[in-house]
Amino acid sequence: MRRLAITLLLLAVRAFPQDRELHFSGEVSLGQEFRHDIGSDLTFLLAPTDAGWNIRVRSKAPCGNQNDDWALVNPPFRGRNMKYLEPSHGVTAQEAVNGTYEVRFLRTCTDFKLEAARLEIVLWPYTHSQRETDEALAKLGSSPMGIAKLTILKSKVSPTGHPVEGKDYGKIDWLSFRVDITPLAAR
Repeated sequence: MRRLAITLLLLAVRAFPQDRELHFSGEVSLGQEFRHDIGSDLTFLLAPTDAGWNIRVRSKAPCGNQNDDWALVNPPFRGRNMKYLEPSHGVTAQEAVNGTYEVRFLRTCTDFKLEAARLEIVLWPYTHSQRETDEALAKLGSSPMGIAKLTILKSKVSPTGHPVEGKDYGKIDWLSFRVDITPLAAR
């Protein structure tokens, strides 16, 4: 009986990592990349930009010929969304560091390929039939996903010295943050 209990405990600990919550913290300075393994061959990534970061989830293993951002299903699909932790689209650096970012990500290569195909149809509907477009739009984001919630704990921002249309949107020099990874079921 004791052996069975130990075996069950070991199996629970080794369960699919994204079926349980995961928490980690970090710090990053402008121009630096931040990576953290979140299980199931996936990596949470803060990819540096000129003035901040883009939040991404990537597979460590190739997914066919697509090894792209597994957080592709975060509307709006054109323009600024929760993946942009940077001053852009009218948001200043100070505004960008005031808040929490919740980014949904796919959990398997199969789901990534399926959602990437749906998103391609939604973004470029003129290359597909109306039925295909309607179906892709209705099903977009229906695959099982996880959510990465990034909370900014401390930050430092500064001006860039390069105004755009008379306004200096600034840059994010440094961040201290916490990330909470939560599994989600299909919708």
